[in-house]
Amino acid sequence: MKPSRLVSPEEKLRLEAAIAAAERKGGGEIAVVVVGSCSDYAFVSWRLGVLFAVVVGLAAASFFDLLPSYLLASQAIALGAGHALGRLPVVRHHLVSDLVQDARVADAARRAFAEVGLSRSPSRRGILIFVALLERRGVVLADAGIGLPAGPDDPSVAVVELVLAALREGRGAEGLVRAVARCGEILAERPAPAVAPPEIRDRVVLDP
Repeated sequence: MKPSRLVSPEEKLRLEAAIAAAERKGGGEIAVVVVGSCSDYAFVSWRLGVLFAVVVGLAAASFFDLLPSYLLASQAIALGAGHALGRLPVVRHHLVSDLVQDARVADAARRAFAEVGLSRSPSRRGILIFVALLERRGVVLADAGIGLPAGPDDPSVAVVELVLAALREGRGAEGLVRAVARCGEILAERPAPAVAPPEIRDRVVLDP
């Protein structure tokens, strides 16, 4: 699914309004970034293609008396078929290890935090809600000025679960709105110093 299909133009306006309300309530800066994937995982396509080619080659050599040209042709077809199959999102998701996906999502979220301008906050009270659709993962990054506790008491963990549960139920945009509202509550629970926030250009980013 593309981010633009998850959040329609009307839902994006609603999400931006929810962010504005949450920021007024909590005294911080909130941004939402939704990406289709954090990597093209090209290695999956090529590894699957090579695997198909090897299996077909071994099977052809073992059970059929093919001319070398036909054997190479069958392997080339298998390579192409495996490569094409490996490009399907559902295949990539299941063939890439959780460790690799976690790392790619975490890196992308950190980059997004800086790119949307949250890292320029003088009060360091920025919160990013980051969602990667292919990986089916979410990350909430909160700057040090908010003072969230580490470990199981970190309220941002529940925000991530809220978003992912809504995605599984086909209510992704609604889940993001609720997550933004909860982030506003988290900010409000931790009063902000009187520091002017930076100007964040895009509060909602849907990366195609």
